[in-house]
Amino acid sequence: MTDDSVTDDSASDDSADAVRRRLQPAEATLPCGRRVDETLEQAAEGGADDLDDHQSTCPHCQAALLEFSALWQPVRDLVAAPVAAPADLADRVMRRVHQMVTDTWFTLQLTELGSLKIAARIVARIARDAARQVPGVRVALGRSTASRLVCLVERATFSHRHPDAAVGVLGRTAAVELAVAVQYGEPVHDIAREVQQRVILQLRESIGLESVTVNVTVDDVMQ
Repeated sequence: MTDDSVTDDSASDDSADAVRRRLQPAEATLPCGRRVDETLEQAAEGGADDLDDHQSTCPHCQAALLEFSALWQPVRDLVAAPVAAPADLADRVMRRVHQMVTDTWFTLQLTELGSLKIAARIVARIARDAARQVPGVRVALGRSTASRLVCLVERATFSHRHPDAAVGVLGRTAAVELAVAVQYGEPVHDIAREVQQRVILQLRESIGLESVTVNVTVDDVMQ
């Protein structure tokens, strides 16, 4: 192995410790209060699917973990391969992270012409409208489960004119929570699945999101 090759030591250096050193300021947080550097470290170490109690109900953490995991994948690929990695790869990834977390209420897409940003409230509106178009759905709102996190989300989104929205966005990733009421007698499970599929398709086509997760709760049945 030459000095230019990636060794096990360099692999270790380009994971958790490197993330912790490079991400400044360390106190940067997601809208839910979770620190960005801790979330990025979890994703960089391959733990995007290992959600703790908070993350399992937090759309902001879910969106960030998915986006960070996809963003960090080239680093993991090069670390695992017996080839020389570009010296500035980790720094370029960290610059992208900094760009995304400057405003976590907006999606971010970088193009040759500049940047495209779409407010989370627009994502929420499109998701709700798409859900209402599913036959059998009477009402579609943001998540209505009474929890401390949902109260925080509702207070945070109130200034964005969408108090019922429970949507986390970061980069080109979104995690959406929807609560729906369905028509009595309709197949509830099939309707919930159709809501997921239609919302995902609509957000990908209208906003250009690459990764969308939609969690649906059927809260009521209406006559």
